[in-house]
Parts: sequence; C-alpha cells; structure tokens
Amino acid sequence: KFPEAMGFEVYLSGGGSTYDADMSGEDVDLFDVGPGARFGVTDRLAVRADVPFRMVSAGDLDEKGIGDMSLGVEFLFFEDIFDYAWIVPHATAILPTGDEDKMLGTGETQGHLGISAGTTVNDVLHFGADISYVINGTVSEDSMGERDDLTLGSVSLVWDLDGRSSVVGEIQLRDDPVDPEHDFASRYHLGLSYRINKNFTVMGYGGGASRMYEDYYGMGRLVYQF
Repeated sequence: KFPEAMGFEVYLSGGGSTYDADMSGEDVDLFDVGPGARFGVTDRLAVRADVPFRMVSAGDLDEKGIGDMSLGVEFLFFEDIFDYAWIVPHATAILPTGDEDKMLGTGETQGHLGISAGTTVNDVLHFGADISYVINGTVSEDSMGERDDLTLGSVSLVWDLDGRSSVVGEIQLRDDPVDPEHDFASRYHLGLSYRINKNFTVMGYGGGASRMYEDYYGMGRLVYQF
C-alpha cells in the first residue's frame, strides 16, 4: 500500500538465507534483523530507509554487525480512479556499510532501478509485476571477489481471504544462474499477511531457489502505520 501524503510507517524486519557449500567451501547461514521506515512526502512520492543488523555463520566464521544500509524512493506514476491499476517506478541506493571481509556486506555500492505495475480483480485478487536492474547486484561469474550487474523480473499475487488476512506469493526470474548452461535462475516464496488493527500489520513468508547458491530463505515483518 502506498503511504498517504505526510503518512509515516515504521517496521521491524527479520529474515535469513541458507547457501550451499559450493559457494565458499562451507555452508553459509545469513540472518538479518533491523528497523526501517517509509514516509509519504506527497500522495505520489515516498522515501524509505533500512538499517540491517547481520549475523553470519560459515564453518569457523561467526560474525555480527551492521549490514549494508539502503535508501530508496518510490513514485506513484499512475493510479486509476478506483485504486485498482497502478504503476510505480522505484530506485534504491544500497550503501557498503557492512564489513566485506566479515561477510556483513558486499563491499560495493549497489543501485536498484525498477518499475512495478499491478491491478486488482474482483476486489480480492491483487496481481503485480516488477522488472528491475541492479548495478553490482550479483557475484561475478569470473571471480567471487567481483560484482556483476543483475536483471530480474517477478510476478506476485496477494489474495485477500477476508478484511484482515491475505495469502501472498511471488516468483522471480534472474539472469545470474550458477550453471552457465542455463539462462535464468529463480526464487519463489509463499506466505501470509495479517492486519491486527488499523495501525499494525504482520507478515511472513518462506521459499527456495533454483540454479542459485542460495537454497532457502524467509522473512518476517511487523509494520506500524501512523
């Protein structure tokens, strides 16, 4: 949901990913938790910020610290008079605030540029699609210490079961498969969202990946809207 003009929301997010041993010789577990905020500058423009705290476990390595912070902007380019169809260009700068040597960050500034669009069918089915380009968004095929740009696209569905509960799902395709014989890798997840009251919403999901070093991932978020 796009925030109203001068509307403010804060959230606490937590998530994790498991990577197989082919990536570094050791199984790697990453966990992130941290606050974030989104502010509606106008009814068409919103800004947001995230500050993650990361925990990394890989063999004898066990590190904790600030991860890569992000600053983003979203613009509601189009919304029809019934609030059904919408188009939102978005951009995010991901800053290298995490220690690369401790696997707390990438060591490179990343830029995430994309556009999202969606519509609502029968008042309860919300379809969305996104296409994005991420500068320094993935590990290079030639060297683990280098970064390549990433192109990705996704389709999503939110199904409102009632006025408070929803099922959420997403499938994402990316152009960074670990096997060069394939053109694309994929991620996919399924989860639930529940509006506790007019201010608080909680959601969570879990999923997996194909043709990537990442095996499984999950995320949860508690949101408070002013």
